[in-house]
Amino acid sequence: MEDVIRQIVEAERNAEERIERAKAEAKEIVAKAREEAKLLEKEIIENAEKQAQEIVEKARVEGEREARSILEAGEGEIEELKVNATNNFENAINAAIELIRGS
Repeated sequence: MEDVIRQIVEAERNAEERIERAKAEAKEIVAKAREEAKLLEKEIIENAEKQAQEIVEKARVEGEREARSILEAGEGEIEELKVNATNNFENAINAAIELIRGS
């Protein structure tokens, strides 16, 4: 009978040890999962920030390109207006000369 009691006590002790090991392993797993989650979160944030910077840079370059295009078009229009103004001025002078000669 003592043998049976010893075996029961030994089995209970073994069970307790297994439970404690399982609890410790579970804590380690949870801690490792939290650490990995933090690393993953950090990586995701870094990637998002990098993509945001790339998008901003792309938009800046496109904006500069569009601004240059608009400026060049505006300069072309200004040059055309100058030519037209010069031609109109010359025509006005020639008309005035004709009026003076004709009088």
